[in-house]
Amino acid sequence: MRRLAISPAHRRLALQLALLGGIGLAFMTSRDPVAVAGGGNDCFEENDCTFKKPNFMIVLDYSSSMSEPFGMGQTRWQVAVDAISALMTTNQGYFQENMHVALMRYGHDPDPGGFGTVIPGDMSGIVDGQSLDVGWYDPEAPDKDYFECNGQDIIDSLAATPPPLCPNGPGNCSGIGTWTKGALDHAKVVIGASKLHHPEDVIPGQERFYGLMVVTDGAWTAQAGFPQLSPPEDNPSITAAELFDLQGIPTYVVAVADAGDLPFANELAAAGGTTESIAADNPAELFQAIGQVVQEIADQVIVPECTAGLPRLMVLLDASSSMLNVGMAPGGPGETGWDRARSALASGNNSLFDVEVDGIGRPVEDLIHLGLTVFGGEAPPEEKVLVQYGPCMQDNFGWALDPTTSCEEPGCDDPWGGPSITWTFKDGSVIPPFFDQQTLSHMPACLPSGSGICQGSGTFTHRGFELVFDNLLDYQANPPDLYPTDDTTQYLNVLITDGQYNGYSTDAQVQGAMQVMFDAGVKTYVIGFGDGLATPEAQQQLANMAGWGSGGQEAFFDADNQMELEAALAAIISDISFDPCCAFNDCSENPEPTTNEPDPGMSTFTSSSSSSGDGDGDTGWDTDGDGTSDSWGTADGDSTTWDTDGDGTSDSGWDTDGDGTSDGWDSDDQDGDSGWDSADDGPDGDGGPDGGTAGDESGTAGFGFGNDAGLNGRGCNCAVSGDGSSNQGPWAPLALLGFGLLGLSSTLRRRE
Repeated sequence: MRRLAISPAHRRLALQLALLGGIGLAFMTSRDPVAVAGGGNDCFEENDCTFKKPNFMIVLDYSSSMSEPFGMGQTRWQVAVDAISALMTTNQGYFQENMHVALMRYGHDPDPGGFGTVIPGDMSGIVDGQSLDVGWYDPEAPDKDYFECNGQDIIDSLAATPPPLCPNGPGNCSGIGTWTKGALDHAKVVIGASKLHHPEDVIPGQERFYGLMVVTDGAWTAQAGFPQLSPPEDNPSITAAELFDLQGIPTYVVAVADAGDLPFANELAAAGGTTESIAADNPAELFQAIGQVVQEIADQVIVPECTAGLPRLMVLLDASSSMLNVGMAPGGPGETGWDRARSALASGNNSLFDVEVDGIGRPVEDLIHLGLTVFGGEAPPEEKVLVQYGPCMQDNFGWALDPTTSCEEPGCDDPWGGPSITWTFKDGSVIPPFFDQQTLSHMPACLPSGSGICQGSGTFTHRGFELVFDNLLDYQANPPDLYPTDDTTQYLNVLITDGQYNGYSTDAQVQGAMQVMFDAGVKTYVIGFGDGLATPEAQQQLANMAGWGSGGQEAFFDADNQMELEAALAAIISDISFDPCCAFNDCSENPEPTTNEPDPGMSTFTSSSSSSGDGDGDTGWDTDGDGTSDSWGTADGDSTTWDTDGDGTSDSGWDTDGDGTSDGWDSDDQDGDSGWDSADDGPDGDGGPDGGTAGDESGTAGFGFGNDAGLNGRGCNCAVSGDGSSNQGPWAPLALLGFGLLGLSSTLRRRE
C-alpha cells in the first residue's frame, strides 16, 4: 500500500501534465446513456496531435459506504466528485483535452440471473450493477468518432448524480454493495468493442494506450452485494490480471478511507500491473492519489510521446563588458544592455517566457525547453552554460542574470557602481533559492578602464557558439531521463549581441561554428541589440551571421531597445512549429519542475544564513573545497576575491599575463594600463583600454536610450506554498499543482 508523502521524491518534471491516464474508448450497450461531446472552441482534435490520445476510464465505487463522512464536512462521494471534476479543469483542462475520458459507476446486481435489474431505491441509473455514464464515443453513430475534450460531460454527469443510498444515516449507510468485478468485466467489454470499432488502435507499434483507475472505499462483494471477499470467482483481480497480462491494460487502484488498510486493494493493483494501491485517508490525499495515477500514466505515455517533440532553444547572450555601459559611463539599474536583455528574456512583463504562442494560447515557457549560455573573454574563458535546456526556466534565467545575485561584499557592494567590481558567481542549486537544476550566475567583467567605464570581457563570439554546439551534442547523447529526445527533436539558437566581434573572433571562426550547427539541423537566429550596431560594417556582420546560421534563409533582427528586443524574440517564436497537444506544462503553477532530487542544504537553511551547501553556514560559495566560504577563492583556500596569479594572495582582478600581479586586464603587460588592452593598441584600435565591444567608434557599444527596462524584480521571488494564493478548498493547493499533485513540497517555489 503506497502512502502518500509530501517528499521531494514525489516531485516530478511536468507535474502538471495533469494528464493522461489513458484508458480506452467506450463501447456502450443499449442500457448505457451516451453523453454528448463537450469539447468547446479550444479543443484540439486527435488529428492535430502527434500522438494517439490515451483512453482512460474512471471506475468509481457507488456503494452506500461512499456516503459516509470523510472530513471537511463532506462525504467520501462528495470529495471524489470534487477531485474528479477538478482533474477535468486543472492545468487549463489539459487532462481532458489530451485524452479520451470515460466514467463508469458501479454497485451490485440484486438479481444475478436476470437482465436489466436495478437496485431498489436507487435512482442513479445503475443497471445490472454498473452504469457507463460517459463513454468514449457513440457506438450507434455511423462514424463512431471519439468524443474530444469531454471533461465537461464528466463534470455534468457527476453533478447530476445523486449521492449513493444511505437510508439509515451516517455511520450505518447501506443499500448498495461493491461488485467490483462486474465493473471490470463491463469495462473489458467496452474496451473490446472500442478496439473493434477503431482498428487503428491495434496497429502493431502504434497501439493506443488504455488504462483503468478504480476508486473504491471498501472490499469487493459478490454480485448480489454480499458477502464481502467471497466467492473467489467474484474477485476483481481475475479480470484485472486478464486485462494486463493479455492486453497490457493497467488497473490503478485508489483506496479511499478504510480501504487503504485492506489487502484486497493491493491484490487488485498487483494483478492489474501497478504493483500496489494508493491509500487516501483524507480528502487531501484523495486529490493527491488521483493526481498520482494521472502522473504515472503521463510518465508512461505523454512524456515519451511528447517531450521529444518540444523544441529546445538555446539563448546565446553576449556578456561583453559593454553590456554594462551606457555611453561612456556605467549604466544604472534598468539602464544597461544587460538589465534590458534580462528583462526581455525573463524578468519583465513581456519577456520571452511570456510570449503567447499563436493558435495554442499558451506561453512559450509551457511549450519550449529553454537554455541559456553566455560568452565573453578568452583568457580566462568566460563562455559557460548557465541554464541547461528545460521547461519552466524563467526564474532560473532571471536569477542567473540578476546583477544582485553575483554582487557580494567585499568584492561588490553596488552592482551598478562601476569599476572595480569583483563578482561572486554562484550555483543556485546549492545555495538559495535551491533550484533543482544547476543554475549558474554570471556578469560581464567590470574592471578599471581609466575612463570610468566597465571593461574586461570581450566578444569571442565563436567560443560561445562552439560551447553551444558541444553542449548540444552532449545533451543529445545523454538527454535527461525526464526529458527524452529523439531524431525529430527540434533545436534552435538565438544569438543576442551588442557589438562586433572584430579583434576577438574571425569571420572564418564564427562562420565555421555557425554552419556546422546548421548542417546538423540547428538554425540560429541573430539579434543585434543596442545602438552600437548602426555602422555599415556592423550591419553586414550581423547579416553574415544570420545567413550562416540559417543557410541564407533568415535576416537578422535589429533591436535598438528593449521593446524591439521583445518584439524580435516574439517574431522568432512565431516561426517555430508546435504540437498543440503537447502543452503539458503549466509553469505558472510549477515555476521550476523538479529533477526528483532533494534540494541541497534546504533542510538546514534558515533566513539568517546563506549556506553555500558546504555545511558551514557561510555567505559565499566554497569553490576551493576547503569547507570555508569564498568569493571565488580558487587557490589560497580562504580568499574573498579571485587569486588568479597563484601567489596565494587575494587579487582584485585577474592575473592574465603571468607576471604574478593582479591585473585590470592588461594581458600583454606592454603598457601597464589598468584596462584590458589585449594587443598593445587594443582590438578596437583606440590605443587604450578596451571599454566595450571591438569596432565601436567610442570604444563602447553603449545604449544611449532611456530607462525602459521595466524591471519588476520577478527573478525567483521564492515563497513557501500555501501563502494565501486563491484556493477552491482546503486541498486546492494540492490539487491545483497540476494533478501529479505529487508536486507538493513545503518549500515549493512560486512566482509572485
